[in-house]
Amino acid sequence: MKTTVMKIKLLLIIFALFGSQLGFAQEIKAVAVDSAETVAMDLTKQKIADKEALKEKKIADKALKNAEKDRKRADKEHQKAEKSRQKAEKERAKAEKERAKAEKARVRAQKEREKAARKIEKQEKKVEKAEKTVQKINGKLDKAERNLEKMQAKLDKSISRGKLSEVQAQKEDLKISKQLLKIKELEADLAKAQEKLEKLKR
Repeated sequence: MKTTVMKIKLLLIIFALFGSQLGFAQEIKAVAVDSAETVAMDLTKQKIADKEALKEKKIADKALKNAEKDRKRADKEHQKAEKSRQKAEKERAKAEKERAKAEKARVRAQKEREKAARKIEKQEKKVEKAEKTVQKINGKLDKAERNLEKMQAKLDKSISRGKLSEVQAQKEDLKISKQLLKIKELEADLAKAQEKLEKLKR
């Protein structure tokens, strides 16, 4: 029984030692494997991380260059748009000046038309007045000629009847001479009036 107990104790100690040996051996072996693998893995991960970082840096640089290009392009577009806006503003101002100039010309032309219309109307009134003057003088001339004929007929009749004295005959001759003078004056006035009318009609 002592031997059995001893054997069991011995077996327990051996198992304990062996178990502890296995436990320590695995830990050491794990540490050794882990550190080599860890170093190798760390190096691999570092290389992968470096490659990734390099890729990311290249991508970021490319994106930065693209962004810079886009910014420059946007600046150029902005400058171009500003130039276009300024050009459009100049064109608008020029068009406004042209419109104002055209408006002035239109107003001036309207005034000229109105002035011409007034001038024509005034001219027509002058012509109408000159025609009336000619008609009036013609009327006076006709009347004066009829009066002269009457005076001449009366004088001739009185002379043929012998009713007039020498003095009365001279008076009647004087009246007839005055009437002839009046007729000559009216004829001269008529000629002037007709000449004026012809000038106005041209």
